[in-house]
Amino acid sequence: MENFNQINRREFVKVVGLAGAATILSPAFAFSKASEKFNLGATFILWGYGADNLESALADIAKLGFHSFETFGQVIEEWENKRGGFSEVVEKHGVPILSAFCSTDILDPTKRKGEVEKLIRWSKLLKKSGGKVIEWCPSGVDRKGFDYRKHRKNMIDSMNEYAQAITDQGLICALHPHTGTPIETSEEVYFVLENVKTDYMKFGPDVGQLQKGGADPVKIVKDFMPLIEHVHLKDYEGGDNGYLGYAPLGVGKVKLEKIMKLLENGREKMAGGIMFELDYDKKIEPRFTAFEAAKISRDFLAKQGYRFNV
Repeated sequence: MENFNQINRREFVKVVGLAGAATILSPAFAFSKASEKFNLGATFILWGYGADNLESALADIAKLGFHSFETFGQVIEEWENKRGGFSEVVEKHGVPILSAFCSTDILDPTKRKGEVEKLIRWSKLLKKSGGKVIEWCPSGVDRKGFDYRKHRKNMIDSMNEYAQAITDQGLICALHPHTGTPIETSEEVYFVLENVKTDYMKFGPDVGQLQKGGADPVKIVKDFMPLIEHVHLKDYEGGDNGYLGYAPLGVGKVKLEKIMKLLENGREKMAGGIMFELDYDKKIEPRFTAFEAAKISRDFLAKQGYRFNV
């Protein structure tokens, strides 16, 4: 088995801590500069998951003044090939695309060639449309009895290949840990980020997913700050609430303000942005409309000093 200890955790955290301290000392990264520093966007899944939901999402996202949006790689492909063009619908609503969420298998090496081809195809479409970041997520797995240590070689090898393929297209590949996938727990997140080739694979944490998966999103954001190029800003309250346990920003228990201040102090610049996200549960009627939930979240961010295009 190859050596996965390219840099041990103590050394990594020490380096990260020094980098974070240096930025905190600089007045250029003051929290009051929030609106000038980060692109504040929204992912479209609150309105639904398929290509049919894109226009309704863009209409609300534009009305609320978000700076950009994110959708799935397959949605871009369907609009480009079957619905008259992706760029055309984006221009119609006036909200630029910043990122695409893309999932591929990391456990089966026989699937890797086809998955690389799919990522390259989606990356080219995103770049053509003006996007910058692939928010990459491993495909789902049956978590019952799953032990990442049994699959770690395939996991790391495939992630390195995927990330390099995306980077070669001129985009940023940002890892998105997600519940129900091979990268869910705190241990899995640390293992992967301490062993992948970070020249290619950057970090795109979803703080709500980390919370739901039992991790400490504040600690993970702090520990891996130098790798963060994109963020899904999501709250989590638990329960059957129509949002798979997630919640509009400020309604749940994720320490969002602390995370935002860490990002302000720790990142001079990100290739991507900070994307508000709220998952949509098809089985349970939520207590807010999509527009209402997005507005609550936008207003929460506005109270932190962020400005929107309204």
